[in-house]
Amino acid sequence: MKIKQLFQRWFKLRFAIIYPFGIFVAIFANSDDDSMRTSLWWIIPGLLIRLWANGYAIKMEKLTTSGPYAFVRNPLYLGTMFIAIGFAVMLRTHYIGALFVAFMALTYYQTIKKEERMLEERFKEEYINYTKRVPAIIPTIFPYRSGEKWSFSFKRFLESKEYKTFLWIAIVVISFYLKEELLVEHEPVGSKILCFMGIALALGIVDLIGELIKLRKRIKEK
Repeated sequence: MKIKQLFQRWFKLRFAIIYPFGIFVAIFANSDDDSMRTSLWWIIPGLLIRLWANGYAIKMEKLTTSGPYAFVRNPLYLGTMFIAIGFAVMLRTHYIGALFVAFMALTYYQTIKKEERMLEERFKEEYINYTKRVPAIIPTIFPYRSGEKWSFSFKRFLESKEYKTFLWIAIVVISFYLKEELLVEHEPVGSKILCFMGIALALGIVDLIGELIKLRKRIKEK
């Protein structure tokens, strides 16, 4: 990603909301065992929805109506909202967490409306028929059967870089667990804590290796 593109991403409204909230919770918010367990009922489904969607999505080239897109038009945003709610539950942010989720919903609503105009202009009647049958964010139980269909592609999933989201959310969850155990509960550094530290480190190394492989590939292609 070029520097200009990176700054454009940072200053999108939804990221301007995410980053300050992330800094706030990293400093002031804490989890406990109950909130951690409850949050996983939101975070894990959110991740799975996003993983599932990225194996099907072909952005702007074709109208994607396969996989989760047969049930909801914006499964990636739905998955992200699940994850956001999960973190609000885990960190017991209550009113601030609810406000954060509400702002996320508002910004995604605006983004969805903008993308819908682009998709309608690109796919015309095909997209209009799709929107009549498939909800924007709350899934239907009846799959959309029209349109071109294709199967889940692991290659497409890897190219989407969604695995990075999985890795770093896992690292963040482990980090908040360690913060609660070490800084709040003042637990000694035992085998359980060392195990979680090792898992977080291993996940970070996996991401680093992936980036190095891609960098090496780009250098060879030049």
